[in-house]
Amino acid sequence: MLDDPLRWSGDDQERALAAIAPWYELDFGELDADIVLYRELTPVTARILELGAGTGRVAAQIADRGRRVTAVESSPAMLRAGCERMTRAGVEVVQTDMRCPALPGDERYDLVIFALSTFQHLLRREDQLAALRSAGARLAADGILALDLTAPRPDDVDPAPQPLRLEWTRHAPDGTIVTKLATQELALERTYGDAVDRASPIAWLTYQYDAIAPDGVVRRSLARFPLRVSLGAGEIYGLLREAGLQPHSWFGSWELDPVGAGDRLIVLAGRAS
Repeated sequence: MLDDPLRWSGDDQERALAAIAPWYELDFGELDADIVLYRELTPVTARILELGAGTGRVAAQIADRGRRVTAVESSPAMLRAGCERMTRAGVEVVQTDMRCPALPGDERYDLVIFALSTFQHLLRREDQLAALRSAGARLAADGILALDLTAPRPDDVDPAPQPLRLEWTRHAPDGTIVTKLATQELALERTYGDAVDRASPIAWLTYQYDAIAPDGVVRRSLARFPLRVSLGAGEIYGLLREAGLQPHSWFGSWELDPVGAGDRLIVLAGRAS
């Protein structure tokens, strides 16, 4: 029997993120197609809020173009890895929970972002709704909420364990050679939470980073964490509407391809009238 992901605690999450944080920029740092999208959605004077900002990959690059950015992140490990970079870029960094962020003042934002599957770390419907309601409360009257999700895949609901796969091998700035392997397994035997929680697919993701230093010493970091998968357009539409938001645009990629034409589900929404 697999562990029940709905018993996953904040301490469990932080241990997983502490293993990921040192390699996060090496893993995702060159990704910029989503950043291009966020720049195109807003003028250079925009006020932007990123919820679950991680190491600040998105927040710092947007702020570099003059936009005023606030980054919310709860993980100390992620902030240790990225806070200096975000501060240099002029980002306001707030360590708080994205489900109910304790932000100073009453500022409203032109764009609120849940980037790169961040929203899928919220496993329970009540947590998803709390985050969306908090985001909506901070939206300007004509502001945009941007949700970037992994598009549903057949493998998400395959009960058979997936093989460990090599994702990449890269050189870190200090000369270390780092290899990332990953696998995904469907969480089964879930007995906690309400009926909606139990019916919603959750997968355990395992990331293995092997770092070979120039002197040949090998260091392995292992992170295992649950993620909501197969979040489809119908479920997202219902969540947004229940949270007081109105979805108005749906895309399948950061390049704004139609839904189903890429591996993302990008949803843009505004405050319901």
